[in-house]
Amino acid sequence: LKLTLTHAHFSDTGYHHLGAFSPRQPNAFLARTTTMQLARLLVASATLLGLLGTPPVAGAAPVGDDALEEEDEVSMLQRPLVAPPAAAASRQPPAASEWPILIPLQRESVPIMRGSKVVSHKTSYAGAIQVGQPAQDFRVVFDTGSAHIVLPSSTCKSDSCLEHRRYNVSASAGSEPINVDGTTVLPEELCDQVTIGYGTGEVTGEFARDKVCLGGGLGDIGHATCVDVTVVMAVEMSRQPFKSFKFDGIFGLSLDALAISPEFSFFNRVAGASTPGGRGRAPPALQFGVFLAGADSSEDLGSEIALGGYNGKRTLTPLQWAPVAAQQMGYWQVHIKAVRIGNRTLDICKDGSCRGIVDTGTSHLGVPGNRLGEFSSALVADATEGQDCRTAYAPDLEIVLEGFTLSLSPKNYMRPLPVQKGMVLGRGVGQNVGSERAGARDAAAAAGAGAAHACAAKIMPVNLGAALGPNVFILGEPLLHRYYTVYDWQEKRIGFGLSAIPQNREALALLGQEQQHEDEDAEEIYSFMQVTLTVLVRPRPGRGSMDCGGSSSDRAALDAPTHLEL
Repeated sequence: LKLTLTHAHFSDTGYHHLGAFSPRQPNAFLARTTTMQLARLLVASATLLGLLGTPPVAGAAPVGDDALEEEDEVSMLQRPLVAPPAAAASRQPPAASEWPILIPLQRESVPIMRGSKVVSHKTSYAGAIQVGQPAQDFRVVFDTGSAHIVLPSSTCKSDSCLEHRRYNVSASAGSEPINVDGTTVLPEELCDQVTIGYGTGEVTGEFARDKVCLGGGLGDIGHATCVDVTVVMAVEMSRQPFKSFKFDGIFGLSLDALAISPEFSFFNRVAGASTPGGRGRAPPALQFGVFLAGADSSEDLGSEIALGGYNGKRTLTPLQWAPVAAQQMGYWQVHIKAVRIGNRTLDICKDGSCRGIVDTGTSHLGVPGNRLGEFSSALVADATEGQDCRTAYAPDLEIVLEGFTLSLSPKNYMRPLPVQKGMVLGRGVGQNVGSERAGARDAAAAAGAGAAHACAAKIMPVNLGAALGPNVFILGEPLLHRYYTVYDWQEKRIGFGLSAIPQNREALALLGQEQQHEDEDAEEIYSFMQVTLTVLVRPRPGRGSMDCGGSSSDRAALDAPTHLEL
């Protein structure tokens, strides 16, 4: 039996986060806590003292779950968190002339089978990084919906880890295993751990500080730019989605609020390492830009991410900027004023509660779970088997932001392959999405009765709880194929411009301008949006007899941990 102490922490406006203090730094924790919050913590602690079980993470796929049928959606998403501050590390400023760094992204498509038929695909976009000295090569998904750099550890023995390159902290001359507060892990000492729950799957990992290098390509460290960062070494990884894809890990690019502490945020490290005006040169812009080409785009339109600025050649129109909404949540999200399907404005946003999370790690458009049926029935068309659904006759989908509108046609939001009438692919993100998928299936089956097959939109249900609100959309790959997006970490805003792809060029040409011909690809639902995060802080000074690197089950009985759960 294990005693778990969890402290509830609330703000005056409602639920904020669940927090726990590290026995290492009780004074630092108390110094950050107001009198009212401290009183609440004491009450919560008194009620929670006892033998507590650890509840399952809502919405996260079970680790090693082979019984569930594989779906086409993937999402990595997480909630805001406050944890003990990490100790400051030495920072070496990269040369400003090397920014922005352009990193090619390789698209991977995994078929989804039903019987002997391919009914859909799930996709990911990954680029190369190097970690440590000498450099260890990895391919990672650059994900705006999560906060941490996560790599499989060399000590991880699960199937999902063994499929990939694994990070060996002992093989890097400059690495340092650390605890969550930034202190060095001593010999024979048990490590603190973190469990990160994504929209699809989860990982459990430990911490190390090392050098991460960008822009060199696999095996090419000579042309890379390096930054000292804190990484999560995964000792456990769920089978889905990590075993399905070839990429090795996740490179989180969300705002600081989703990170365990600011030291885990890549752009926080870049900001701290930069020397404004040093040597007569400007520091790198605290921005990044994402260009995702569709499946039918030519090789010279390969996808890329620009770090430390953006690539203006990738957009056909000037950027239009929207401020980040609810910055304290840590997501790159915008306020949505209205949603239109064809000529009809839905009533879902009339109370001002709609927000859209722009997530490069989610393969579909996420819609509020209780409205999935409405969207499914409105964005469907009759089809014949083998038809390319991107040419189907269906209404445009418009998302109205402050001052401008994002518009998607069937070429952008439709799955390329028809599905059997009434089939709804994907589990969605969050809690209690099963009944909503059933409702969507009934609505899709009723639409266009008589046809055996239908063209269906790449949408999935989203239920992320009261903290994020009921009307949250996830703006994933369908929107990112059409729009080049720029994320301004300093100004907390997101820029949108039409991507420089053939589909947009053609559309603009019809208007007397210029546009693209991006074929959205046959991909299916996944999401690397971070949705939960639990930190296990090891009690001190008692030291166990095992080093870092084993699975949590190997060491759970050795000490009574403190959990910090979001």
